[in-house]
Amino acid sequence: MIFGLTPVKATQALLGKLAAIEMNALLQIGIKVLEKQDSQHFLIQMGRHTFTTKSETPLEPGRDYWVEMAQTREGIVHLKRLHPKPHMLQKHFPEHFGSDFLERLTEKPDPSTHLKEQLLQNMASAGSKEQFQNLTQLLLSLHQGIVTLPIEERGKKMLLQMRKKKKREGLNQNSVEFYAAMNNLGPIEGTIHRTEHRQLLKLELFYPKSLVLLEREKEHLNGFDQIEIRLKTESIEPFWDGAQPGLLDIKG
Repeated sequence: MIFGLTPVKATQALLGKLAAIEMNALLQIGIKVLEKQDSQHFLIQMGRHTFTTKSETPLEPGRDYWVEMAQTREGIVHLKRLHPKPHMLQKHFPEHFGSDFLERLTEKPDPSTHLKEQLLQNMASAGSKEQFQNLTQLLLSLHQGIVTLPIEERGKKMLLQMRKKKKREGLNQNSVEFYAAMNNLGPIEGTIHRTEHRQLLKLELFYPKSLVLLEREKEHLNGFDQIEIRLKTESIEPFWDGAQPGLLDIKG
């Protein structure tokens, strides 16, 4: 039951329900771009297989993408609706960033302060420069008013970001915007808003199949008085993409 919870706790509960749906659905396929061969041809890795494909959309070597696959009557496979995955999904983070950590975080009266203290402790005991750098990205994100949590649950990596709806509001107030990157559902952008007696949820998705699935499973997203799900034609970008320089990269 979500009714009566703060938007932050409602977001945590919603993520758990979306993760349960995602684990049982095979919708979007993930690919990695290995190299650029010419202006329109790229070497692609999909699972254990590699092949060359044509893309009119410029692709970045080394980047992971979501993609829809379509096959013509002649058996020709086309890649459609390529969307880059956020950099954060490709980074390694400590194991404690699981759903249990998110649940504990939502119990704190000031989640942002608690997360900052936790990140500083983890940075002090980081086992490698890479791990330290990745943690600094979370700290820099928090400095911009964005809570960024890379989550791993049952071997599945997800990314959750939350930010306050208005400058005068804190994260535990009445509205929160969130971004979620989920391997099989693709990118999701949403808003949870609580009025005195109602809890409203708005979701925007990039992939039509994901929209159809969530519309079908909407009854399992219980606790909201109103749910609006729609397709977004333009790309859905994370609030913080992790491509900015880390603390060790800053010169001067």
